[in-house]
Amino acid sequence: MKLIPVMVLILLLVFGGVVFFYLSNSDFEKYDNPYLLNPLESNTSQNLISAIYLDYRFYDTIFEVIVFFVAAFGVNMVLERLPDSNKIKPSKMISIHSEAVDLRMEISGSFIFTLSLILSIYIVFSGHIGPGGGFVGGVVAGTGLLVLSGSKDLNRIETNLNNMHIHEIEQSIMFFIPISGIIGLLMGNSGFSNFFPQAEPGTFLSGGNALLFNFLIGFKVFSGTWTILYNFVRHRGVI
Repeated sequence: MKLIPVMVLILLLVFGGVVFFYLSNSDFEKYDNPYLLNPLESNTSQNLISAIYLDYRFYDTIFEVIVFFVAAFGVNMVLERLPDSNKIKPSKMISIHSEAVDLRMEISGSFIFTLSLILSIYIVFSGHIGPGGGFVGGVVAGTGLLVLSGSKDLNRIETNLNNMHIHEIEQSIMFFIPISGIIGLLMGNSGFSNFFPQAEPGTFLSGGNALLFNFLIGFKVFSGTWTILYNFVRHRGVI
């Protein structure tokens, strides 16, 4: 598993070299501003912001995802070396008022998490049609999971996520995003160009790659948000 981050970094460096070569050999003065020239016809996303950051400006977006990936990986790598808050002597711990989790807290936590998960799915898969997108949808799901951790055993939640291979899927997404950019470069005239058929504006499958990228980004932000929050909660009183 320690080899995966290195392989991701190598793949990102190779893709960065391809992008740099393409940009250095492009004559941008010959192109008009695509933001103003019928974006609905060229992208079919009714959400113009979604069209810009998932199509015209996706190079910016992927580097934002990479920064978030590095931040989550760094927090996990540093805080994993610290002892858990329940493994240090009470005299060295910060006194925290706590109560036993009762049935009301457990039910309300599960209810809030369910609502946040439903809202997150809606935000992610409708971000190219209306307000929303992968970033905000991922944060909503991660925050809902944090609320759930306040009413259930934290380690059991982490065990369930590990059994679902959430972290492996997260790392695989960092492989697939650059690969999808190369697919767009081979099938279109530029990296990350749309290679999915574009349906009528306003339909579920409109926006080209927007639906796919919103899902990938949303899942990445969800898992990264949970990784950061989980490590801080697990080491509370130690840091």
